[in-house]
Amino acid sequence: MAATNARLGSGRKIGYGLGDFGTNIALNATTLYLLYYYTDVFALSPAFAGAVFLVAKLWNAVVDPFVGQLVDGARSARGRKRPFLLFGALPFGLAFFAVFAGPALPPAWKPVYGLASFLLFCTALAFVNIPYSALTFSMTGDSAERSSLSGYRMGFAIIGTLVAGAAVKPIVSLFPDELSGFRAVGFAFGAILAALILVAYKASLEREEGSDGKPRSFRENIEAMLANLPFILLALALVLCTVANYILASTINYYFKYVLGAERLIPLGFIALFGAAVASVPLWLAMARRFGKRSAFIAGTALVIAVLCASYLVGRPSASLFIAMLAIAGTGVSTIYLFPWATIPDTVEYSRWKSGIAQEGFLYGFYTFGLKLSQALAGFLVGLALDLVGYVPKAAQGRNAITGITFLMTIVPCAFLAAGIVLLVLYPIGPKFYARIEADLRDRDSRDILTEP
Repeated sequence: MAATNARLGSGRKIGYGLGDFGTNIALNATTLYLLYYYTDVFALSPAFAGAVFLVAKLWNAVVDPFVGQLVDGARSARGRKRPFLLFGALPFGLAFFAVFAGPALPPAWKPVYGLASFLLFCTALAFVNIPYSALTFSMTGDSAERSSLSGYRMGFAIIGTLVAGAAVKPIVSLFPDELSGFRAVGFAFGAILAALILVAYKASLEREEGSDGKPRSFRENIEAMLANLPFILLALALVLCTVANYILASTINYYFKYVLGAERLIPLGFIALFGAAVASVPLWLAMARRFGKRSAFIAGTALVIAVLCASYLVGRPSASLFIAMLAIAGTGVSTIYLFPWATIPDTVEYSRWKSGIAQEGFLYGFYTFGLKLSQALAGFLVGLALDLVGYVPKAAQGRNAITGITFLMTIVPCAFLAAGIVLLVLYPIGPKFYARIEADLRDRDSRDILTEP
C-alpha cells in the first residue's frame, strides 16, 4: 500500500479495531474462565491448571519472537503483516474451540489434552495477533492518528473482554451441564473471532515507510532491542500491570461465588469493570493529549490501587457496593489496556532513531509475549494460591480460603501495579522527547543520514 500520514477514516479504524474485539473475546475467555473450566468442569487439579498457563507461555517465549522476526522478513503483494491475518483466521478459531471442546478422555489423558490444546491456541494466537498489533505502526506514520487508532482498537478490545466476561456464564447456563455449555462457547466464539480477523484484514493497510524490510539475524534484533531502554521499561511495566489486571479479573469468579455468595452476579461484575473501562477511553485519550501518555497511564493505575485498597479495608462488602467499586476501578483499568499499545509505536520510532532499525515485528513479538507471560503468571499465581489457602472446588470454603481469595483480589494486584508505576516513572519518552525524535527522523529520512542522539 502507499505510504500515508493522512487521517484514517472511522470506517477503517472500526474495521481494524474489530480484529481486537475478536482476539480479546478469545484471550479473555481463557483468562477469565479457563482456570475455572479446568478445575471445576474438566476436573484438573488447581496446581496443574495453573502450571498449564505457565508452560504454555514459556512456549510463547520461543514462538512470539520467531513470529515477529518472520513478519519483519515477510514479502507479499498484500503486505508483510496482512497475509498472516488472512491465512491465520480459521486456524485461530479452530484452536480456540479445541481449548473448550472437552472430549471424553480417561483421567490420565485429560492433563495431556489440556496442555496440548492450550499450546495450540497460544501458537495460533501468536501468528495472528503479532502482525495484527504491528499494523498499528504500519497503517499511519502520524503519532496522533496512531493514538486514535489505538483508542479504537483498545475500545473494541475492552468490549471483547466485556463480552467474554459477561456472556460466557449465561451461555453455559442454557445447557444441561457446564461441559456442554463451555463446548458451545468454544464453537460460537471461535467462529466469531475467525470472521472478525478477516474483517480486520480487509480494513487494514500497510504504508511503505518505517521498515527497510531487510532480513536480520536473531542476534542483531536482540542487540537492537536491548539498546532500546524505553521499550524495555514499557514492556516490563506492561507485564506487571497486566498480571495485576488478570489476577483481579480471574479471581472475580471465586470472589462472587465463595466470598459474597452471589454467583449469579458475576456477569454484572464484569460489566461494571469492563463497561467502565470502555466508557472512559475518550477521557484518558483527552488526558493523554493534555498531559502525555505516561502521566495518564500512571494516573489510571494509581486509581485502581486506591479502589482495591479501599475494598480490602471494607472487608466483605455487599455485592452492590462491590460492583460499584469495580466500576470505579474499571475507569483506571482502561489505561492498562490503552496506553501500552498506544505507546509502543513510540519505542519503534526510538529504535529507528537510536540504531537505524525499525524492527516493529520483532518488538511487537516480544511485547505480545509479555502480555501472554502476564496471563501465564497470573494463572499460575492464582492456581497456586488457591491450593495454598485450601480451596476446594464446588464446596463451602474455610476461613483461610475466604481470606486468601480476598487478599488475592485486592492486595496482590496492588503490589504489581505499584511496581509498574515505578517503571513508568523511569520511562523517558514524553511529548517533548518524542517531538525531537520525529524531527530528527524527518531530517534523516530527507537527507538519508542517521542523526545520532
